[in-house]
Amino acid sequence: MSVHVVVTARMASARCPGKALAPLAGRPLLAVLLARMRGARGTDGLVFATSTNPENDALAEVAAGLGVRVFRGDEDDVLRRHVDCAHAVGATHVVRVTGDNPLTDVETLERLCALHLSEGADYTYVPGDALLMGILSEVISVAALERSWERGDARHRSELVTLYIKEHPDAFRIATASLPPELYRPDYRLTVDEPEDVRLQQELFARLSTPDHLPTTREAIALIDREPALAAINGHLRHKSANLRSVAQDAAITAAATETK
Repeated sequence: MSVHVVVTARMASARCPGKALAPLAGRPLLAVLLARMRGARGTDGLVFATSTNPENDALAEVAAGLGVRVFRGDEDDVLRRHVDCAHAVGATHVVRVTGDNPLTDVETLERLCALHLSEGADYTYVPGDALLMGILSEVISVAALERSWERGDARHRSELVTLYIKEHPDAFRIATASLPPELYRPDYRLTVDEPEDVRLQQELFARLSTPDHLPTTREAIALIDREPALAAINGHLRHKSANLRSVAQDAAITAAATETK
């Protein structure tokens, strides 16, 4: 088995174009995320997956400059891009990390990988409103991604890569985990989708970064706990409707997982 972390990003964004290059403590957001993901234990490689659209050349250059392998695939069919990327690097499982979540939690990623492999799962993730925080990854077998693409339709191939799995939980072996209390802050918005989100990240990284250290998710959350005014920077923003629907779908999966324990 081969587990690769796949970080995806594009320059296109309806609300905050070019956010992947937003400066965080002197480094592009994408560079920060890739540097943080590189140290994940229990994984066999890191790859940056973007599209063949020339406007994403700058992102590819950032990744390549860090020595991260770059894969370029379909612009809009994100599910296909994951499948093709996995094939290109020889992965049997991928850890999906979205490029707009610079504070994706490495500790949780490692726990999800271990759980996924020990359970022989098709899909492993943290269900519920923790998704809205923007700190979570998810682990998916390449076989499950392939099946999702073959059986799904256009809406299953967008940025919601695991939508088909969530709509057909009986067809997949799903493992679920939870966040420890010190990380679970569903009211904190640590994803980047709007200019205010960028501002919050810049405040966090300015306070917590040093030349030799990038902040951990725990450190960022602890800082917001101490300084609640930081959460107000983007606390008024609405989450994407697709993410809210995804959270709503988790209720049935969580109930099924509880029944089998």
